[in-house]
Amino acid sequence: MKRALIKAVGLGALAAAAPVLMAPSASTAAVSAALTPVIQVDFEMDEPDGATVMMDSSGSGLSGLIDQAGLDTGVVYNGSTGYFWPRRGPNEPPASPERIIQVADSPLLDPMNDTFTVEIRYRTKEKFGNIIQKGQSASKGGQWKIQNPKGRPSCLFKGSIGRVATQSKVALNDNEWHVLTCLHEPTRVTMYVDGVYMNRKNGSTGTINNTIPMTIGGKINCDQIKVTCDYFSGMIDYVRITRGL
Repeated sequence: MKRALIKAVGLGALAAAAPVLMAPSASTAAVSAALTPVIQVDFEMDEPDGATVMMDSSGSGLSGLIDQAGLDTGVVYNGSTGYFWPRRGPNEPPASPERIIQVADSPLLDPMNDTFTVEIRYRTKEKFGNIIQKGQSASKGGQWKIQNPKGRPSCLFKGSIGRVATQSKVALNDNEWHVLTCLHEPTRVTMYVDGVYMNRKNGSTGTINNTIPMTIGGKINCDQIKVTCDYFSGMIDYVRITRGL
């Protein structure tokens, strides 16, 4: 990839609005360090055709297994290499767990009540599908996810206090690349699309901390009968998660 490692979308504006600290002390230095964005995982999805491991280039070591029976790697579209999931109806049985990439549970993947950013670059022509998530609606400890209802993606975070979600005001299912950024803060959730502010929902989620693997491409605890798997159809170029401002 030739892109910058982190697209800190909207964070520059937040930083610009912060007060100037005239005489930094040990305590203010500690606060500044806590607010500095820290990469949790970085999946560039540049692996070649036939790859069986999704590598984490952040150094955190949270790689995921790929089943080539469910998706294709090494696919190039408009100059970018990514993973491709063929079309699958959201309610069409049977369940196809081979479509799902799982990343083992880790504290790095749980927002807690921190500033926590999930950014993906993806493309789809469909009006359905869960693109990435950790936890499901009934999961103990809450959940977060990016889903694609009616082609208008949403950022959803659910924790110990409540559920806060915001959705794109426009459809993005034009089958072209889009960068979608979901920013969770203690009192709000904000969405950016292609580097531009899109929408925001105020509210507190409380702590989000579950023991479920992070999944890309849909759900794992599903059967397509009682619980739909909400499979994603399309391409993903990268997934990046950061913590802090």
